[in-house]
Amino acid sequence: MRVTSSEFSDFSFQIEELHRFIMHEIHGAADHISTINDPRVAIEHLAGTFFGLDLANDAKLVAPGDVPPPFHGLLVHNEHMTTSLEEYHGQPVRLEVIEDRLDRDMYWRKILLCVGENQVVEVGVVRIHLRYTSDAVREEILHRERPLGEILIRHNVLRRIEPKWFFKFESPSPVVAAFDRPIEGPVYGRVGLIHCDGQPAIELLEVVSGDCLSEPRT
Repeated sequence: MRVTSSEFSDFSFQIEELHRFIMHEIHGAADHISTINDPRVAIEHLAGTFFGLDLANDAKLVAPGDVPPPFHGLLVHNEHMTTSLEEYHGQPVRLEVIEDRLDRDMYWRKILLCVGENQVVEVGVVRIHLRYTSDAVREEILHRERPLGEILIRHNVLRRIEPKWFFKFESPSPVVAAFDRPIEGPVYGRVGLIHCDGQPAIELLEVVSGDCLSEPRT
């Protein structure tokens, strides 16, 4: 029996949806990372659909003080990653949406942030609860053209950024493979929240490469 690429894609999507259903049944309604205490469960809920069922095993929990440079400066703070990456690389970052889904007021996407000639400096997953955003912010987010941090800053959204956990990823993790070049050594990332006008509107996994692709600003 020959399976077409379209049929295979449909089957893969069904498997992913079944995984989401099973995770919800196991952990109940606590599918927002603000209500989850176990970091492995949180990263699985947030990003397992995009990076595979073994993501929780790939992600090694690291204490904030044990995140090494330059990753510590890039991740261990309460600022937008857009701002941190632009300062580190000395140039603007651009958004590339690899995959996204919209289910009523829930918008979920796998993204890359790039500098220069489409060099990937961040791999991420973002889950946005659109009911907590204004119509103007929602519209711009769904256009898929600008990094999220840039949109929130420009619209003067009252924000509180809350990193919750930090992780190390090593090859052959699909997270590492998502970068556009061989990466020497592990990469590090964080899972956290962006509270918009007091509401936990945005859940994020943000993983950075750490190699500086231009002269950093001082």
